[in-house]
Amino acid sequence: MEEWFGASWSEIGKVVTSTLAIYASVLAGLRIAGRRTVSQMSAFDFVVTIAIGSIIGATVLSSDPTYGRAVAGLVTLLAAQQLVAILRQQVPATRRLLDFSPEHLYVDGKVQLRHNPLTAQVTETELFSKLRRHGVESLEDVKLVVLEPDGRVSVLRSNGKHELWKDVAQTR
Repeated sequence: MEEWFGASWSEIGKVVTSTLAIYASVLAGLRIAGRRTVSQMSAFDFVVTIAIGSIIGATVLSSDPTYGRAVAGLVTLLAAQQLVAILRQQVPATRRLLDFSPEHLYVDGKVQLRHNPLTAQVTETELFSKLRRHGVESLEDVKLVVLEPDGRVSVLRSNGKHELWKDVAQTR
């Protein structure tokens, strides 16, 4: 029972280091893979959710689980999550590096779908499906369609007020 709770400082150091390394690696991978990978969930939430599940699973199913190593991994992961959240709020360069920006899919009568590894890679069929879900019957009713950072689609109607769209319009 003592071994289950215990972990040497060396073991805890390895867990902390490997947790931070895999956290950074998964964040980078998700940034490259694109927002469709974590649609409607921030990349950070996705990473933490998966990592917590992995730590719990590894602790429960391991032939020699130690509570100390699991707690070290969880604490490191949650601390890294808090640090990233603070940096995203307070350091614009961090936000630009880690966050997706709104992406135009349709502007003033023109479909603008980009297909490269760092974009959403939405097809025209998917775009039209999203527009139908928004109750759009004709493209003439639409001024702008934006893929938001969380993977959701926003539709600016041609006949509406546009106060909330000022920041998006500037990203063209």
